[in-house]
Amino acid sequence: MAPNNDPHDDSRYFPRWEVANKVTYKHENGVNFHECVSHDISNTGLCMRTYERIKPNQRLSMTIELADGVSIQVGGRSLWQKDGDKDFLVGVRFEDISEKVQDMIFNCAFESHPQQFQQKWFDGV
Repeated sequence: MAPNNDPHDDSRYFPRWEVANKVTYKHENGVNFHECVSHDISNTGLCMRTYERIKPNQRLSMTIELADGVSIQVGGRSLWQKDGDKDFLVGVRFEDISEKVQDMIFNCAFESHPQQFQQKWFDGV
């Protein structure tokens, strides 16, 4: 299965891992940083739970805490938003992410959730 190159499609080639990691982000031309929590993450994107609306196609600069003392900085573009009761789910596709950062995500997912990782990897989900 090849990665999808449609910038508005949120389907991911790599499996997603359900995590609740701290995410700090700001809009492309913004000056204020906002904090939220991830809902899930993969090597190519994440879903985050925010308290503000983020319209599709907005560029974001993010710092994601993968584990204690391990964080990554990555840029991304919002793909969609779903309204919740008191918050919003926002799908973000990473842009220009290095292999090193992808490896860090992969390794942290494996170390933190080995059973979830093995099930998704070997089931092809």
